[in-house]
Amino acid sequence: MQTKKHQIPMAILGICIIGLIGFKDTGIFVKDYVGIRDDETEIVFNKEEHVNLIRETDSSFIIEKEGSKYEIPMDVMIRKDRTTQKYKVIDGTSLLDKPLGNPIRFLNKDEVVQALEFSGDYGYFTTEDDTKGYVLLSHLEAIVEDNITYGISKVDKVLVEDNTYYTLIKGEVVAIKDFKDDTFIIVDDNGKEYRVNKDFIELRRNRETVSRSNVSRRASQINKVIEAAYNALGKPYVYGGTGAKGFDCSGLTYSIYLNTLNIKLNRSSRAQASNGVEVKKQDLIPGDLVFFRTSGKNIGHVGIYIGDGKMIHASSGRKKVIISPLDESYYKTRYVTARRIINN
Repeated sequence: MQTKKHQIPMAILGICIIGLIGFKDTGIFVKDYVGIRDDETEIVFNKEEHVNLIRETDSSFIIEKEGSKYEIPMDVMIRKDRTTQKYKVIDGTSLLDKPLGNPIRFLNKDEVVQALEFSGDYGYFTTEDDTKGYVLLSHLEAIVEDNITYGISKVDKVLVEDNTYYTLIKGEVVAIKDFKDDTFIIVDDNGKEYRVNKDFIELRRNRETVSRSNVSRRASQINKVIEAAYNALGKPYVYGGTGAKGFDCSGLTYSIYLNTLNIKLNRSSRAQASNGVEVKKQDLIPGDLVFFRTSGKNIGHVGIYIGDGKMIHASSGRKKVIISPLDESYYKTRYVTARRIINN
């Protein structure tokens, strides 16, 4: 028969095990996947199925289902939730032997503790020096951990949500928050969510050191240009205009780059064709300037490429800022060149 002295550590161990079980992260499959059990039989994981995620390696997720562990490639699922176990002490408080109990030691402001279990208004925590005890939850704040998965855009496309814009650029990194209804939910620098067709995003096969703070600076700059271009849609065409009453074609491009990125382009369309660097038509990305001849061989018109084979431009014929396809017969036959203003 065990003595009371030996029963106490077992009780604490039980609390720790229960706590750890309750804190598993989760993942979600973005496509159907067939795994192999230990007995070499197959198990099917369905698209949009949620699973317990134990840990990550450099090239895979380790998950658990029905008591068995499976190694899953990183390009078939994303991390859905990362349950935080770390908390910071808001003000000095005490670590207790039980809720409403006696102090074990004092916890200093900003000291970090790790949760093992929650019990009403209290949590059972371990400190960095491995001292365990209870803390009133109102004296702590959760340390938020990023649960973002990073993927690669396969397309150049502008996404619109509630009159805000996000520009997908082929080959650039995107931050993925969720997956549902065959759609990725991605987020911008400000946490704004956008829905993206699953076919537009490719998941990384290997984990890399990437964070939302170092997702391409160029992508952020391009997004500002594209958003400004969309916001100009419908504004009147005014010869020589740079925004006060309307725009002409080069006045639109001039004002957008100046006002969003403080980049001063040449003023005329012909002169802007010497700004930036030349880019081939098949290599266009959003934000590039596209140029056309309107009479003879001289350049007389410019627009901003927005992806999907389209541009935003101030049209003298339509008397306003509009979207037009590059393969529209008028522009297709008059296309001259393109220039990239944002290089890195």
